Amino acid sequence: MGYEVNDKVVFRTQGKNQIGVITSKRKADQKIYYDLRSESGQGYVLVPVDKAKNKASEAYACIDSNLSKIWNASVDEGESEATNLFAKEGFGHTRANFPKGTQLYFDGEKDGRMGQMEKRNDFIFPTQGPRSF
Repeated sequence: MGYEVNDKVVFRTQGKNQIGVITSKRKADQKIYYDLRSESGQGYVLVPVDKAKNKASEAYACIDSNLSKIWNASVDEGESEATNLFAKEGFGHTRANFPKGTQLYFDGEKDGRMGQMEKRNDFIFPTQGPRSF
C-alpha cells in the first residue's frame, strides 16, 4: 500500500491509535517511509507501514494500512467524521482553529498577502547589538 502527500492514515504510537496526514515520502535502507503530522500536532519522521522499526518499544509510530483503509472508507460513506488535517508542500497542518470551508493560504499566496500559515516559521532571529553574559 502506497501513500501520497495529504493522504489520511491511522497510525499507532504509545499504544494508542491516532489519525494523521502524510506530509512527505522518503526512501531509506531500500524501504519507503513516511513523515506525518497527527491531529494533536505532533510530527513523526520515517514512519513505516504495518511493520514497526523497533518492536520492543511502543514509542515508535507505525501506520496501520488495514485500519487506514477502513477508516477512509467510513469517512467516504459518511459513517465517520473527517479530520481537519491537511498537507501542502511538505507542511502538515490542522484546520481545528478555522471554520469548515475556509480556504487557507501560505504567506505570499493569493496576491502576496499574509496568509494563515507561515512557510518558514522557525523563529530564529538575528542577534541585535552586543551581548554580554
